[in-house]
Amino acid sequence: MPARKSRDQLTIIFANVRRLVTNIGDLINSHVIPRTPDIVATVETFMNESVPDNFGHLRGYSRWHRRDRTRGTFGGVAVSFHKSLSVQPLKVALPTHLEMMFFKIWAQHQTILLCVCYRPQWQNSEPIVFLQTHLNELLQQHTCNHVVIVGDMNQHLVARSFEELFTVHGLFNHVDFPTHTSSSSLDPVISDLTDSVVTCFPLSAVGSSDHMAVLSVIQIAPLRDAAITRTNWLCGKADWEGLCNTLQQMPWSNILVGDINNQVYTYFA
Repeated sequence: MPARKSRDQLTIIFANVRRLVTNIGDLINSHVIPRTPDIVATVETFMNESVPDNFGHLRGYSRWHRRDRTRGTFGGVAVSFHKSLSVQPLKVALPTHLEMMFFKIWAQHQTILLCVCYRPQWQNSEPIVFLQTHLNELLQQHTCNHVVIVGDMNQHLVARSFEELFTVHGLFNHVDFPTHTSSSSLDPVISDLTDSVVTCFPLSAVGSSDHMAVLSVIQIAPLRDAAITRTNWLCGKADWEGLCNTLQQMPWSNILVGDINNQVYTYFA
């Protein structure tokens, strides 16, 4: 693998792979090895219990965190993280048919709630409504500063719910280019960060998939102290003898008059 990048950036490669077992070779050789992303997120993995847990292990990365479809052989989510990244998989109570996974990521002094989601058309707006209803709760429960959502949302079919999610939570879609061979944009990268922080790039399709992979680069600003003005006293160069003489000659009996509070106020004024 190439040398690691600075932790000033968090990089994510997302792809609808349309069968990970078939297309993992192209995913690794064409996308992961040349870029060494921090996160590799995939949907429509088409995996089930017949695929072993150690399948497709990427050198330098975690095993795939998987959410296979409970019925049938389609759908599914799988995510792998570079071992240098601090990650906690989150146990979120959600209906078994929803194809979502949640993670807490530590990057510099930021904590990010990552959601990887696949919304098949037959689920209508249910996954988006789940996010709209529970997003604030998840951010607070897991003490995350920001949220990033990647996936295949087929959002053009549930445009109203999609826009409501953005409006309610102040979110942005950073993908403004086609992600499908039909020239549709089906694979958003959503966050509460601005476009100056998140940049997305189209990549080639993964193997036989009809979706383009998406590279996201998130700028992680280090925590810095607020700017303040400091006065540097050069005590070694002070005229201490002259200062003492001046203090001795001050008419203190005329200056410090009244009660003690008034004297203190006058002295420090």
